[in-house]
Amino acid sequence: MLRFFTRLEKTRNIVLFLFAILMVGSLVFFYTPASNTTLANLSQSGETAASVSGEDISVGQVVRQKENFSRFSRGQSFPAKTLLEGLIANRITRIEAERLGLTASDAEVATRIREQNKSTDGKPFDQAIYEQNVTEQFGNIADYEQSVRDDISAQKLQAFITSGVTVSEEEVLSDFQRKNTKFNVSYVAVNPAELAKNITPTDAELREYFDKNKATYYVNSPQKKIKYVFVNTEKIGQKLQIAEADLRAEYDRLPADKKTGGALGHEIVLRIANPEAEGTVQAKGAELVTQLRKDGPIVSEETFTTLAKGQSENPATALNGGKLSGPVKENPNKTDDPYQQLLKMKPGEITEPIEYQGRYFILRRGDDVPKPFEAARKELEVSLRNRRAYAVAAELAQKVVDSLKQSKDPIATAKQFATEANMNAADMVKETAFVKPGDDVPNIGVSPQFEEGIASLEAANDVGEKTPIPGGFAIPMLIGREEPRDAAFEEVKSQVVEVVKAEKARSQVEDIAKQIAAAAAANAGALAGAASSKGLTAKDQKDFILGSPLGEGPTAGTSEALEDAVYALKSGEVTKTPLKVGDNWYVVGVTERQDADMANFAKERSSLMDTMLSRKRGAVFSDYLAATKATFEKDGEIKIYQAALDKIDAPVPGLLPENS
Repeated sequence: MLRFFTRLEKTRNIVLFLFAILMVGSLVFFYTPASNTTLANLSQSGETAASVSGEDISVGQVVRQKENFSRFSRGQSFPAKTLLEGLIANRITRIEAERLGLTASDAEVATRIREQNKSTDGKPFDQAIYEQNVTEQFGNIADYEQSVRDDISAQKLQAFITSGVTVSEEEVLSDFQRKNTKFNVSYVAVNPAELAKNITPTDAELREYFDKNKATYYVNSPQKKIKYVFVNTEKIGQKLQIAEADLRAEYDRLPADKKTGGALGHEIVLRIANPEAEGTVQAKGAELVTQLRKDGPIVSEETFTTLAKGQSENPATALNGGKLSGPVKENPNKTDDPYQQLLKMKPGEITEPIEYQGRYFILRRGDDVPKPFEAARKELEVSLRNRRAYAVAAELAQKVVDSLKQSKDPIATAKQFATEANMNAADMVKETAFVKPGDDVPNIGVSPQFEEGIASLEAANDVGEKTPIPGGFAIPMLIGREEPRDAAFEEVKSQVVEVVKAEKARSQVEDIAKQIAAAAAANAGALAGAASSKGLTAKDQKDFILGSPLGEGPTAGTSEALEDAVYALKSGEVTKTPLKVGDNWYVVGVTERQDADMANFAKERSSLMDTMLSRKRGAVFSDYLAATKATFEKDGEIKIYQAALDKIDAPVPGLLPENS
């Protein structure tokens, strides 16, 4: 039976299916009514959205699930069909539990409700307060108590279905060894972007590509050639004097959250071994979050660290309960970094599972780390200097505008204001090529502000207003104009070069990776030379652990095939063939291998056995639900009413749709 289950495909829908069973039971405690009239009305609707073997699912239940998911995912909206999958899973679990005689009894439901609604001050359970709270938060008592019954029944059903699941000592030992063996590796990541840097197309190749794709380079809007006077904010800031008293006043005005040097935190990391496993890992993460929040949104450090030790797949932090090595500090340049989320949270709060670079992260925020004046001094000085410099630069730029409109001579104007700008007059005058909206202008980039600043310039010597650009202000003057036309090869040659290089790189990348692997000849020490012969660089990564991304930056990654290959290597050996992860082809050599410490296995054996057993039971139960759902569908026991779902997904009057 178990073999049959494990052969079934785990799809994303089944993951959501299992995930929602967990959520149905937990989200009820956090439900609040919809904030708009349309959804508020639908949340009370008894219209049937679907039925499972005669068990109806109402529109109101789907809407309440939709609102709760949105709150837990910080505003993200989910289609009604996606959420319905979870409610269908709930009904299937209810039906299966009843069929097998595993439905929770009234006594079990009462005990669970008393546990979940236990007073923190030790007072006895108050039935009247309980009924009032449930009615306010969930709509009615009957639905709430049914959800509690379903939650207990699902747990009993899972325990029954997976009672025969076992793990062997060999399985746990093998898993421990893989996760705790460390490697010092030398690797070459061959990717099209890096490879393209070393490719030099011939003029014949460039012209051939241009001739075949000439329409792509048609200039479809007027181009303008601009000469502008540049006022550099940083140069002006260098002249400003910032008094100590001003800095202390600036510090005193900071809000409390800005007087911190970051936040402490803990993590649970779940790796995505391959793309097919992403949904399963996401569901596991959601289950862990539900488990952590069972007593409310604030999770104690002890509760989190206990779970992290058994579940986190980052060996570098798992042994310490997921504790991060230092405080997380604000970094505006890393907005996608999941750790930055901690700075927006309250102590004790945890995140939903966050997918990042091939892993899911569950993070808990700890206490703030205070930042005294001396620690903040440099940052305050930079900020205050920049603000004052911007104001002075804006005022000076306006003077330049007034002067240039009179003289129409950028060089003379630059000389007039060079001293005040703290610049060399020659550095203040700059000139663009013929440009159109959307072009990447040297020293400016793709700038809507600059495009707007030159849009009104039509005749030669027209002068625009001061325009913010990177580093300061530009005061533009039109010196030439060309109408739409076919581009000449020379003016778009640089663009053609990049396209041709990228295409050639994509066609060569796998072959070059194979040549590097062959040249290294299974000798890690020869990998650097093999890479160099192809214009690439071999890099080192110390203490690499399976499950961690290999490489640097956003292209870093891993895969089950890569990890299997590395784990099989002895010191000094190199992967015989390159392995593809994302856009990279990896050739990896092991320079040093440190096998797992078996003394730690002996200490952790019990918890490791429990963790693997829990993981295997979850997988078997997921397969069981998938098989049962497939049978229900085949027998026509699941009916979905699309018209009812369309009402739920219909745009709310007066609100903009997402992504608008």
